[in-house]
Amino acid sequence: MINWDKELEKIFEDPLLADVTAPRKRTTSSDRLVAGFHEILVFYETNGRLPEDTPEEASLFHKWKGILKSGKKIERCRPFDDLGILPQPAQAVDQRELTEEEQIESILNDPLLADIESDADLGLFDIPEYMRQRLDARKEAEYVGKRRPCEDFDKYADGFKEIHEGLKSGTHKLVKFSIKHLKVGRYFVEDGIIGYLAAFEDEGVNKHGDRDGRTRVIYENGSESDIKYKTITKNLSVTGYSVIDCTDITDEDFEKYFTLTDKDVESGTIYVLRSKSTRPEIAAIKDLYKIGFTVTSVESRIANAKNEPTYLCSDVEVVATWKVYNVKSSTFEALIHKLFAPVQLQIIVDGQRPKEWFIVSFRIIEEAVKAIILGKQIEYNPDLQCLIYR
Repeated sequence: MINWDKELEKIFEDPLLADVTAPRKRTTSSDRLVAGFHEILVFYETNGRLPEDTPEEASLFHKWKGILKSGKKIERCRPFDDLGILPQPAQAVDQRELTEEEQIESILNDPLLADIESDADLGLFDIPEYMRQRLDARKEAEYVGKRRPCEDFDKYADGFKEIHEGLKSGTHKLVKFSIKHLKVGRYFVEDGIIGYLAAFEDEGVNKHGDRDGRTRVIYENGSESDIKYKTITKNLSVTGYSVIDCTDITDEDFEKYFTLTDKDVESGTIYVLRSKSTRPEIAAIKDLYKIGFTVTSVESRIANAKNEPTYLCSDVEVVATWKVYNVKSSTFEALIHKLFAPVQLQIIVDGQRPKEWFIVSFRIIEEAVKAIILGKQIEYNPDLQCLIYR
């Protein structure tokens, strides 16, 4: 009978099997990077080399190259590198310790201390000049001009009164802010308040190529500020206006736009009416006007006004009329209505809402009509009660 145990022992004792050992059990990880590195280790141990860029080994080759390109990936895989295939970290060139003299010299030669002046007269709490200059520069950059009471406001009060009167009479107008208008001696409007540029300390152009410097700005409410010139222009460019001195229409404009020729064709009539209503809620409204147009006579158009809701069911008074030529009257009227939409009268009369009544001064209406005829782009600011020219 065969003794299998002895037979197996003879087989295992054969010199040909002397190098056969149990497979090494490796550390496993759910990390995809580490799992890929384990595949490379198995390949290296089996083949005695790293994978190469061949069709058969391409997958492992690119995994290996991806690890080598990243220092973080190398360090992540290093704890699993029991074959030493990863590159070793760079060793320090000089491991010797510095002497005490060399350490002191290294500290004193530090570039961070290069601009510290050796001034033996500085006290413990004195600030070196280079630090003082930097602090001053930082304070200047962080300083924001603030408004404060203007002690000599009486010198400027009359100027603000003249601007207000000019805006009412039409000798002055508001235009969309333009930096070319912001000069010493000029007025502007910021957040509904008129300002006056009294002084400007020009510091040249800044790093962006823009003029800048401290200013002295006087405001109509009796305050002043030394705000930066660049800050003013930035603020005004959003909601600001420039105040310009001008006349409504020059003689040349009048001759060009208001002299009729044989080629002009009448389109209709723009009219402005004032209500004679005795209703308290209507009679109490100052500067209430109806702006409309008609292709017939104004007289025939308003003959039955007291019975029509569009005329507030009351008689009306004709304030002004303009003949319109070479343009659709309806288009002209639409522009006027769009312009004064913010101040349209909100009222219900006989179950209807009249749409052509506006709370605005006649002077503004007249100015708007002339501006539209001249082809100027305008808008109405109800807070300032002025036309704004773009």
